[in-house]
Amino acid sequence: MPLTMLPIGKEAVVNECRAKEDTKKFLAGLGIVPGVFISVVSEMKGNLIVSVKGSRLALNKGVAQQLMVNP
Repeated sequence: MPLTMLPIGKEAVVNECRAKEDTKKFLAGLGIVPGVFISVVSEMKGNLIVSVKGSRLALNKGVAQQLMVNP
């Protein structure tokens, strides 16, 4: 399921990223790669604040929809 569907406070594993290659590289630089645990901290108008490896990151709705996770 897309990351945007993950309830706030729930943790999931990133399965894949369906974004363009440059976006994948950007996310990999932030530590968002397949196999990593991610959780949604808050949501506002579809944009997400997520927690990855102890860091909080902001993702816009378009990027978050391209991240597939498994709760």
